[in-house]
Amino acid sequence: MAGLTRARRTLPPAPLRLNTQQRVAVEHERGPLLVLAGAGSGKTRVITSRIARLLGGGVDPGRVLAVTFTNKAAQEMRERVSRSVGRQAADSIWLSTFHSFGVRFVRHEANALGLGKRFTVFDQGDSLGVVRELLKAADGDRRLDAQAVLSRISLWKNALMTSPPRVPRSDEYAQAAAAVYEGYAARLEAMHAVDFDDLVVKPVKLLSERPAIRQRWAERFDHILVDEFQDTNEAQLALIRLLANADRNVCVVGDDDQSIYGWRGACVDNILDFETHFPGATVAKLEHNYRSRAPILNVANAAIAKAPMRPYAKSLKASRTGGERVRLCSFPEPNEEAQFVAREVRALQRGGTPLSDMAVLYRSNNQGKRIEEELRVASVPYRVFGGTKFFDRRVIKDAIAYLRAALNPRDELSLRRIINTPSRGLGAQSVAQLASHGEAARLTLYQSMRQAADVGSLSPRARASAMRLASHLDRAGAAFRTGSFHAPAEELFRATGLLTADTSDEAKKQRANIEFLLGSIHRVEQRGSADREALLHLLHQMTLDSGDEDGEQAGDEVTLSSLHSAKGLEFSAVFLIGCVEGVLPHSRVMDPKITDVSSGDLEEERRLFYVGVTRARDLLYLTRPRERLHRGRLIKLTPSRFLQGLPEEDTTEYQSEGSRELQRQEVADMAKALLERLASGD
Repeated sequence: MAGLTRARRTLPPAPLRLNTQQRVAVEHERGPLLVLAGAGSGKTRVITSRIARLLGGGVDPGRVLAVTFTNKAAQEMRERVSRSVGRQAADSIWLSTFHSFGVRFVRHEANALGLGKRFTVFDQGDSLGVVRELLKAADGDRRLDAQAVLSRISLWKNALMTSPPRVPRSDEYAQAAAAVYEGYAARLEAMHAVDFDDLVVKPVKLLSERPAIRQRWAERFDHILVDEFQDTNEAQLALIRLLANADRNVCVVGDDDQSIYGWRGACVDNILDFETHFPGATVAKLEHNYRSRAPILNVANAAIAKAPMRPYAKSLKASRTGGERVRLCSFPEPNEEAQFVAREVRALQRGGTPLSDMAVLYRSNNQGKRIEEELRVASVPYRVFGGTKFFDRRVIKDAIAYLRAALNPRDELSLRRIINTPSRGLGAQSVAQLASHGEAARLTLYQSMRQAADVGSLSPRARASAMRLASHLDRAGAAFRTGSFHAPAEELFRATGLLTADTSDEAKKQRANIEFLLGSIHRVEQRGSADREALLHLLHQMTLDSGDEDGEQAGDEVTLSSLHSAKGLEFSAVFLIGCVEGVLPHSRVMDPKITDVSSGDLEEERRLFYVGVTRARDLLYLTRPRERLHRGRLIKLTPSRFLQGLPEEDTTEYQSEGSRELQRQEVADMAKALLERLASGD
């Protein structure tokens, strides 16, 4: 009852700057709450204001759980809350991504989960490595796409299937995934490792099977808030339901019109059926848009209104009236479309729009190649959003693997990654000999390296290298146990050759990256952490950070992005290119490939178009080529069905002055050529 008493304090009024719809969501007192937040409607303000109001009313910040999908969003939310209630209170909230919460949960319940404190978090590359090995062992002759196999395993796990389902015989990828499913789980268990999916699935399994543990966690939180709820999968929904206390103070915020990740397991039904999962829920709609001009919103509303399944239909209302009509642009073929974009970007820049406030959005990444070429020709700086992240760089992944191997000798995957990086005479054959010796003697690979002198099949160089590497890792691991991190990590990198004094440009880049990583380790050490758990936690967070957002600071550059990656972003001017059938909507929706786990559906493609439109604040271009070259023949392209029925008063057929001049020149050239032919008598 203590948690119930705390939850029913009289809370202060909401801030005056909220509109009426936002105030309903922020001032909701108890019980489940569904906030349907249209694009640009101020959902982050609502979440942070609600948290600030809870804390201002005396709710213990340590009893508030707020979950979102990216570290960037979590950090932004924490910063906003801290401005209202102070840094100390903001830092006490359980505010993180689902996966970061999972790491914290697994650390708390490591013994109950049978993992121990020294578990490793596998990133996507680690998991792919295990799947490749299992596929090769199962059938070395078949060359299946390991990513497609892993994606099926991931979807099954997130659907809470503890064993592989029965699959059609015709689907060789599903069959392969089913064949390695249990072996994959066993390999992770043997290495005391979890993958990203396990960080949600294992807590769900434990809470479901152990009522006492569930009760303890349900009493831990008075209020749970979930952002981007339309992107949750079955396991994430189950986790929230299991963590909810008797009051069911669960507030979820999302937009069913922006549910675009079905292909990776997100279930739009989670938000559509919220009132079924949490009976008696209050529903609040946020429809006032503070981002886009009226013509852009009218186009967005018209496009999404055609979606058949919208039980919570919303119509965005513009707070920023006026503005130019949406520009509909068509071109003879894709190259001219790309040339137009480059010319128009330059024209907008001359008119005062910064390059950093412009974006080119597309359905498929390969559409960006032509745009890149034309921007280079026009000397326009650009960045491809969602490129290689810092923690995805090879040298950083190598360095992290060294640290993980020193901290957890059972992490064979990390050990195999670095055993011959840099090259030290321990190639595939030597590693196989060490592994064979270990299996015969019931030793781990790490232990086998320590006893390399007893492996007669190894060359003298390989024996010496294996024992030397094991010694370096032993020494670093012992130092980490004393709470010393930075110096032994740097010594490990130097001793193993990862960090060198080489003056080549490539070596300088590598050194700069490793020094940045060492700086992160040094900051952990400075915070006064006295054991290696702090370093393990840092490595877990680095692994989670590797996959969720672009870490580079953008300069004055045009952003190129797929529509999926652009969700959550906004720009003054947006070019949404390739608005033709077969591209948007994508052909794979109607004709999926065997490697596709889930190709989505037509209505998800419509929502994707809607997301692209609502990224624009002031100016929106919807462009399309009319023909393209296919196997030496020009084929006609059909305009996207999403362009049909757009309001005429809010759109205009558009060509830039540069395009008109080009067209006039083409007509003049054709007329000149015709006159010359007539004069010659042809």
